[in-house]
Amino acid sequence: MTWQIKFRDVQHEEGFNNFMKKAEVEDWDKERTSLFYTLAIFEETRNHINDLYNFEENCMMFEGLKKGWQTGGTTKATKLAFNLFNNYRGEDREKENYSPLELFSLDTDYTNYMLMAVQIRFS
Repeated sequence: MTWQIKFRDVQHEEGFNNFMKKAEVEDWDKERTSLFYTLAIFEETRNHINDLYNFEENCMMFEGLKKGWQTGGTTKATKLAFNLFNNYRGEDREKENYSPLELFSLDTDYTNYMLMAVQIRFS
């Protein structure tokens, strides 16, 4: 990797590192790296990681998208994380929008980190 991962703040970096360690992610695993990077951006997703990812089974938990703590921004981040992990596009593709326009329509502070997640996944 010729570029360095940029984190939003210390909490983002710590959450990411904790998730990576807990899941025992290898350096080559771009899918999980981008998943955990994205899910660590927001405090809400960090605090509710067990609603979104099962560390024992090493799999996403799609029902986490429907939890009451989700906000507009965290839902978009979760959708992006799931999509980068395994191209998940929702159960009802006609009603759920996973397009770049939908997922990146956050304020510019978060957009930069969402784009970093894409860079991580496809580098």
